Amino acid sequence: MKLRRFEIRNFKCIEYVNLNWEDLLVIIGENNAGKSSVLSALALFLSGSAAKDASLFRRHQINADNAIELIGHFSGIGTEEADQIAIRGRMDGDKWILKKRFWYEPGEDGESGGWKEQLYSFSSTETFVGWPDSDSAWTSFPDEYQGLIAALPNRSVRPNAVSKEALRTALRDQRPHLVDVGAANWVANPGGGGNWKSNANSILPRAIFVRAVHEASDETNAKDASTYGKLVNLIVERSLAQRPEMARLREALDEVLALFRPDEANPLRQAQEVRDLQEKINQSLNEVIGGHALIRTEPPELRAMVLPSTSLVIRDVVAGIETDVGDQGHGLQRTLVMTLLQLLADAQGQANFGMTPGFQRSTILLLEEPELYLHPQMERLMRDVLHKLASQPGTQVVCCTHSPLFLDTANSYRAIVRIFKTATGDATSHQVTQDLFPGSTHQADKQRLNAVAKFDPAVNELFFAKSVVLMEEFSAIAAFDRAAEVLGFFERHRRLRRELTLIDCNGKSNIPAFLRVLNAFNIPYRVLHDADPGNVSEQATNQKILAALPNGAAQLHLVDPNLEGLLGYVPPSKAKPYAAVSAVDSLHSQGQLPQAFCEAVCMVYFGQPTEPAVSTP
Repeated sequence: MKLRRFEIRNFKCIEYVNLNWEDLLVIIGENNAGKSSVLSALALFLSGSAAKDASLFRRHQINADNAIELIGHFSGIGTEEADQIAIRGRMDGDKWILKKRFWYEPGEDGESGGWKEQLYSFSSTETFVGWPDSDSAWTSFPDEYQGLIAALPNRSVRPNAVSKEALRTALRDQRPHLVDVGAANWVANPGGGGNWKSNANSILPRAIFVRAVHEASDETNAKDASTYGKLVNLIVERSLAQRPEMARLREALDEVLALFRPDEANPLRQAQEVRDLQEKINQSLNEVIGGHALIRTEPPELRAMVLPSTSLVIRDVVAGIETDVGDQGHGLQRTLVMTLLQLLADAQGQANFGMTPGFQRSTILLLEEPELYLHPQMERLMRDVLHKLASQPGTQVVCCTHSPLFLDTANSYRAIVRIFKTATGDATSHQVTQDLFPGSTHQADKQRLNAVAKFDPAVNELFFAKSVVLMEEFSAIAAFDRAAEVLGFFERHRRLRRELTLIDCNGKSNIPAFLRVLNAFNIPYRVLHDADPGNVSEQATNQKILAALPNGAAQLHLVDPNLEGLLGYVPPSKAKPYAAVSAVDSLHSQGQLPQAFCEAVCMVYFGQPTEPAVSTP
């Protein structure tokens, strides 16, 4: 079972966000845009906890009309999962859709209010033709039902919840023409009360939340509730599952549980003591209201039996003392998390890592800023570990990051989600779900983009910029950046450094591929490249670029004839950026920067041929 879509409404700064998810999700955005709120919403949804804090609600409005709503759309439902109470008969096609709603309900007539939680399943409602309005006696059911009623095993004298559900199951299997299935809709607590809610929470993927800044006080006292404890337990679980001792334990446990289970084929298999107790209970029931009771024992979760509360401590070999991980520096903590994730990836990546039979909960890793406290080489290792984990069955990964190293512009752009604030201060999202390079005609653009981004991850900075300028080579970036510096633009307009990003497309022919990405992600941009008059192939590329611009020439500026011609220098075979910067410095020192070049610099940084009035820092 995998979470394929997640909707968030009225949570913290989020009015509404809709995420589509495969295996890996990378959330980007400015500081305070709402990235961490997305992870917190996921953690709340998966944990089974309730929202009982006004600070979790959008604008602190906690009434029912402004309730927090978290909706998970799950697919890839396995046979064991489909048989769970919360899912059985509650799917919409091949999906299971669960909604959690939280709000505060004020009291009435002096009574104190209380926090409310409601779970819903989006599923079809069944109507059984002929089912009587008053179903407290078997004789009230129509003749077509009577044969099925007589065949019910352990049928109670009078209809109760268990026997009615058994009858519904028989109708679905043997009299499907008597079952009308309506359109899917939200059904509150469809299984009836707390048992359905408890089962729903118990089968959700396990969340492991790695926060950006971890403090020991942020977590409960239970050692296996900590991030480190959860990771260690998961690794040990994956490893121990292969051992024959675990298989023997499961067999022995099954033999013990068989003493409690009723077995229609072999009634004597159930312990005599349990059968005697059932018989005494049923005698008392029949004397009063009728009915039939069965004693059942749910099998315990094996991992909870064999895995003790686990934690990690760091031993100082020299001093001979042990300290908790939470008392160590953040750099060591983050490196330890990365090490544990790598070990988990290795354990799960084994060909036969021995998953125990039956229902298995999947895992979702939530990571805030995985690049934190890591130097670039370790960042790349962390990126590779997360991709490896996300590619394995039963594991999904979502992280929020400020590092371009974690983005795959060409191949995994669907996994990128931009979070940003609207004019009203609410966080919203933008995600590309369509194919940006459909068919064989666009594969060359995709390959060019992939090559550029792979060898120069800095181009992924375009996703983090408020505005982007695409350039065909780094020499142009060097020349225009130096010109803006000597002309004093960065001193007078201090926002330029943090709001504008110049991207080296590594050739004019690569610009159309970048345009596809920028257009799809709604990132504002301009394009500047050489005019190259008289060159037929370059003119064809110019036209291709112009055709890809939504606003046409308004987003385009041509350097005529080219950068070298405009600045009046001959480009060398090596050190071209240095030559471009030297030309700018020389011309500026003589007061001879060409007017056309100065206009081009203004077009790059201001989107107009002249410098605007000084902006407020």
